[in-house]
Amino acid sequence: MPEIGPLRPERVAVYTLTLPGLSVAERVHKALPGSTLYAAAKYRGLVEGAVYFEEPIRELLPKTWSLHDGHVFVMASGIVLRAIAPLILDKRVDPAVLVVDLKGRYFVPLLAGHLGGANPLARHLAEALGGEAVLTTGTDSLGAPAPDLLAKALGARVPDWKPLKEVSALLVDGRPVGFWSDCVDLSPLLRYPMVRLLEAPEAEGVEGMVLFTVRRPFPLPVPTLFAHPPALVLGIGCNRGTPLEEIRREVFGFLQERGFARESLRALATAELKRDEAGLLAFAEETGLPLRFHPKEVLNAQRIPNPSEAVFRHTGLWGVAEAAVLAEGARLLVEKTKRGNLTLALGVLSLRLPEEALP
Repeated sequence: MPEIGPLRPERVAVYTLTLPGLSVAERVHKALPGSTLYAAAKYRGLVEGAVYFEEPIRELLPKTWSLHDGHVFVMASGIVLRAIAPLILDKRVDPAVLVVDLKGRYFVPLLAGHLGGANPLARHLAEALGGEAVLTTGTDSLGAPAPDLLAKALGARVPDWKPLKEVSALLVDGRPVGFWSDCVDLSPLLRYPMVRLLEAPEAEGVEGMVLFTVRRPFPLPVPTLFAHPPALVLGIGCNRGTPLEEIRREVFGFLQERGFARESLRALATAELKRDEAGLLAFAEETGLPLRFHPKEVLNAQRIPNPSEAVFRHTGLWGVAEAAVLAEGARLLVEKTKRGNLTLALGVLSLRLPEEALP
């Protein structure tokens, strides 16, 4: 399967209105296994497996727009712009859109270059067809890091996208922008002259900031984009029969009181003996978080700061919450904390920036 960023080839549609365009569209279709080729009805039968349409493209698109994550048009950009204009909503949800000329030489992303994956799609098709990807997003054309692309590559949640425009403009203008993280190795960003890697989330000497953090947002004097990578591991032990409602209340209260972003939770971890704990299973299902069970020998092999003889006498374990965090390869941030029928501990994983997210 070809590498085209966040897009899957089978989720891409290819459109053409002309005979020269059909030849190029068929090549694009073959470069994207499983994609759907839409062709004007007057060319019916010329390409096996194509979907042929009678209506104008502006009437076809409302029917196909939500069916695909990417749309490739082998036709003039003016036709495409007029057709997609009523369908555009927001950069966070818009699909990738790019146009290709009738000779298959130029691949131009028009919409969702970063978050939707139009830029990597253009690069892939240009390489496959021997053409050129024409990228107009400022950070790509000027060789600056794109905060939205970095956040997407990390799987980070962004609670407020509004600062992105101002921070990106600073990067494009070559102004100093500070990057800081408590969970991601940002050293690859040192290659960019406008980037300042900060030792602390402080705005001294920079005009904007990008923070990849497991902490909740806090006020800063410069435009700041907060992104929450999935880097937190919650170790959890509980008394038998603890209900879902108590687990939900205590876990979220624990995170809230200590200033951690719920969006950064990556996994829940506990002991194998909790595999049939209904409340834990329900909480994992409700939050969509993986719940990992570690056997006794793995947990007891961890060097935990607060072993408990009482827990050992009862379960044969020196501890659950802290040991489960360490068993996940996380660094302990918060030692075990008793909350009602729960014992919680929190750890953070060290993440790396994917190289493909860097221009």
